[in-house]
Amino acid sequence: MKKRAAVVSAGWLGDTIACSAAATSLFKCGYETTLFIRWPQLKPIFDNDNRFTTKLYGRFLTYKIQRPLFGVMYDIVVREPERWSYEEPFTSEIRRRAGCEPVSEYDLMLSSEQIAMTKAMRPKARPVIAVSRDIYKRAYRRDVDGLIDKLLCFADIQWVGLNPDQDSKKGKNTLLTHDASLIYNADIFVGPEGGLLWLAAGLGTQCAYFTEHIVEISKTIKTGNPSLALGSKNHFSGSLHIALPAYCSNDFVVQAIFNFLERASCLDKRKVCS
Repeated sequence: MKKRAAVVSAGWLGDTIACSAAATSLFKCGYETTLFIRWPQLKPIFDNDNRFTTKLYGRFLTYKIQRPLFGVMYDIVVREPERWSYEEPFTSEIRRRAGCEPVSEYDLMLSSEQIAMTKAMRPKARPVIAVSRDIYKRAYRRDVDGLIDKLLCFADIQWVGLNPDQDSKKGKNTLLTHDASLIYNADIFVGPEGGLLWLAAGLGTQCAYFTEHIVEISKTIKTGNPSLALGSKNHFSGSLHIALPAYCSNDFVVQAIFNFLERASCLDKRKVCS
C-alpha cells in the first residue's frame, strides 16, 4: 500500500504557497500527498499540479475534529509552524520539517485555459508590468502614484490583487486565477514582499520587489533574520529577480525596471518617454 502524507497550511497566501513546496517534495519521496489549505482562491491553481491533491478545510476541521485521526489516515503529517523560524526560506523550512531535502525553489502551474484568460488583453507595442495593489499598503512613504506615472512612460500597467482599502482576509472570497493569468502574461511583476510576489515567482515571472516590508518586520522579530528568509532572491538564489534596496528612490526603481525590460528586448524605444 502506498504511503500517504498530509501537509496542513494554516497561514495566508504566501504561507500556503510555501507549504505546497513540501507537498511536491513528499510526492517525489513516494508519498500520495494531500495539501490542506484555508484559501479557496488558491485551489484552482493547485489543482493543476498532479503531484498532490488539494483539499479545503474550515476553522476547526484539522485542528479539533480530525486531528486525532490524522495519525491513522496518514503516515506523515506536516504542519505549517505556528511561527516560522526566519532562519532559512520558508520553502526550505517546511521541506526540512517534512524530512525532505530543504531546497528553496518552488513552482506553480496554470492550465492553458487560465493562461489564455488574459492573453488577449496584452498590448502588442509595449511591455506589460503587473503591479500589486499591495504597494499602497506597504509604501512606507513612497510616492506610488508618481512611480506609476514614470513607469507608464514606457510600459502598460496591469493592476493585480485586492484594493488597498480591503483587508487581506477578504481575499478568501476573491478569485485569484484572473490575477494569476495577468501576472503570468506580464513581462515583469512589481510589488512588495507578500503573497502575490510568491505567486509571481512561482509562476516563473520576473519580479522586482520592494524590501522595505522585510526591513520593517525585522524590527519586530526576536529570532531569525527575515532578510535571509523572505523575497524571491532567497527562494530563487540563481535567478534574475530584483530585490530593490529598501527605501530606494523612485528613479532607482524605474531605472532598474527599464534596464531589465531593455535587456529582455521588451522595449520599443520609439515608445519610451524621454
